[in-house]
Amino acid sequence: MLDLLQSNHIVNYMFLQHPEEQNMTYFEHLKHACSYAVKAVGCSIVFIVHGFIPCLFEKTGSAMIKDLNDRLNGNKSTKEKIN
Repeated sequence: MLDLLQSNHIVNYMFLQHPEEQNMTYFEHLKHACSYAVKAVGCSIVFIVHGFIPCLFEKTGSAMIKDLNDRLNGNKSTKEKIN
């Protein structure tokens, strides 16, 4: 019985504690984390293209990073401020 309680504690710690601290379910947190990952990959692609062809995306990458940072910190994105 003690092993079961300890394993439930580990599962709670590994999968549920942080999402609950963020007022999200596990799947809501997963969705948000994946959306940030996709945006980060997009930023990476922009930076790689800019590295090869410097005249492209001169300000796009930094704007994308600022927007992602604002979203992660709970601020409104640059696009939302304009609208």
